[in-house]
Amino acid sequence: MWNDATAQMGMQFGRSAMMAGSEYVEKNINRYLNYPALKHYFKVNNSYVANKIRLLLFPWRHRPWSRLVKRSEQNGQMEGYKPPRDDINSPDLYIPTMALVTYVLLTGIVAGTEHKFHPEVLGVNATTAFLLMISELTFIKGGCYLLNIAAETRILDLLAYSGYKFIGVIVTLLVGLLAPFWVVVATFFYTVAANGFFLLRSLRYVVFPDTTTTNTVNIPQRNRQRRIHFLFLVASLQFVFMYLLIK
Repeated sequence: MWNDATAQMGMQFGRSAMMAGSEYVEKNINRYLNYPALKHYFKVNNSYVANKIRLLLFPWRHRPWSRLVKRSEQNGQMEGYKPPRDDINSPDLYIPTMALVTYVLLTGIVAGTEHKFHPEVLGVNATTAFLLMISELTFIKGGCYLLNIAAETRILDLLAYSGYKFIGVIVTLLVGLLAPFWVVVATFFYTVAANGFFLLRSLRYVVFPDTTTTNTVNIPQRNRQRRIHFLFLVASLQFVFMYLLIK
């Protein structure tokens, strides 16, 4: 009987400790990371993933590019944007995350076929990919600041757009395992062009926010031209980033 009481007290103490620990972790995570906002980027389904990958590889005739707005049922006010599973134009973090992991593993396979594989290859390539994404994010945010572009765009949006390039890189690496060099080069240039075009259209709402209001119309022509040039520069830099990832 004494053992049963002791065991029951131990179990109760364990549950209390686990609840306290979970509450502490959740409190500190929410303190530094907006979990509900992060969860939004992983609301995907199989249909969205398949259609989004197809869009990333064949973006030329896609219409429209505008994102779907989520409105309040009470007053109809804008509450944000619809999640990825309800809007193919919505950025997500599921595809970039899976693509990054696939890219790192695939570079290991490529190194193995060339008899150059060692465990450090995976770590080096993962670090390189991460640093390139951070560099691109810093460049875009810096450009937005210098051009006085409204900082309403979430950093997670830009992180998602930066991560989509791994789809084209993966396709190029896979072709490199099966096809001659000239086919690999052609595939590389095609995927760079596709990713650049995708960003050119998708990032337009970042460079020209609130296109349905008069705020955009009142942008001076000189500043408007600078923003357009910045947008094309971001798209053009995909050649450099994707080349470094493949190399």
